[in-house]
Amino acid sequence: IVWVRVHDFQLESLKEVALRMLRQSPYYSLHLNELASGVTVPGEIGSHGFTGLVTILVCRENEGAHDVATEVKAAAAEGHSSTTAAPDSPDVVVIREASEVLKEANAPAPLQGRA
Repeated sequence: IVWVRVHDFQLESLKEVALRMLRQSPYYSLHLNELASGVTVPGEIGSHGFTGLVTILVCRENEGAHDVATEVKAAAAEGHSSTTAAPDSPDVVVIREASEVLKEANAPAPLQGRA
């Protein structure tokens, strides 16, 4: 379990520890289906979804940005396929390179370097 001591990440770590402990307890070892959806913390915000087409712009200089966008796209597709949408419906999330979008819009390129 990765332990990150920043509020929301720490809560996720604690939830994972608690879930693993509960799965080993006598009751839940016989009733694993009750833990299938995981555990929650009071006040925690649940899952969210997109209501329409979403375009994520990624910058190739931002290492890991495309990987994160790909994860979001996969999660959105998984949630989208469980709805009443037609199987051949278009992707909910489109990933595009930010510099290409700026070129298409004839917008000035973002400043290079750091302030």
